[in-house]
Amino acid sequence: MALQVTEFGCGGIAIGLCISHKVCDGTTIASFLKAWSQKAMGEASSSPLNMEASFLFPHKGIEIDINDRLGEKNITTKRFLFSGNSLCKLKEEISRGCGFKPTRVEAVTTLIWKSALEAARTTELSDKSSSFLLHVVNIRGRMQPPLPENSLGNLFVPSISPLFEVDKETKMELQDLVEVVRNTIKMVDGNYVRKLQGDGQELMETLEPMSQKFYLVAKKGVPCYGFSSWVRFGFYETNFGWGKPTWVCTIGVPIKNVIILMPACSGDGGLEAWITLNELHMCQF
Repeated sequence: MALQVTEFGCGGIAIGLCISHKVCDGTTIASFLKAWSQKAMGEASSSPLNMEASFLFPHKGIEIDINDRLGEKNITTKRFLFSGNSLCKLKEEISRGCGFKPTRVEAVTTLIWKSALEAARTTELSDKSSSFLLHVVNIRGRMQPPLPENSLGNLFVPSISPLFEVDKETKMELQDLVEVVRNTIKMVDGNYVRKLQGDGQELMETLEPMSQKFYLVAKKGVPCYGFSSWVRFGFYETNFGWGKPTWVCTIGVPIKNVIILMPACSGDGGLEAWITLNELHMCQF
């Protein structure tokens, strides 16, 4: 872990934090910051980081190599801001044609995925475009019984949609995609996590569809748009004694088609989306 404190001439302070992803995920970082800030304020801290997960998920020798996605050229990252008011309008627009009201994360995911697909197919020559949607799902609350949120580790599952294909002439609607988004996230439930904890054939049968999709992405070049929501991490509640943060942000992830969702600093329920795309696609996006 690395920490950096920067003091500015105006009196402002910035705290930078970096932890190896081999050790923990974003939820663990949020728990660490919460406990640290409570200690700094002299408050009774939450319980220390829970180490139980390492016993529930012993190492099984299964590895997924993502190094081929690192170091990509001709990509760029931009930050997009969605106000709370615009998100309410977006949710209402989507709900009129799909039979349910999406969450703000589902709504923004749907809009970004649709826009990215349209941007990609305006620059490609093929008659049909296809892609996967991937959403990172925190499994702590989905286990049976649930694990506490302060459990240390990489306790998430990359949930991947079925292959989504559309003809170049077909007009995509938000309602066409939002059900795919919701079903992809909801696929990770207590039964799914139980299978991941198992061994042998049941575990391999659970992982096989994911492995096949990763193969299509890595070897066949099928685009995969990966989303990770940090919206509920509570970063804006972190107070070391001089008030809550003015702004909390991540950094650009140097991997194509990766989107990180952060809460907006306005506190009105808005979101920031940090989006990394191919440079040509980003112009159209």
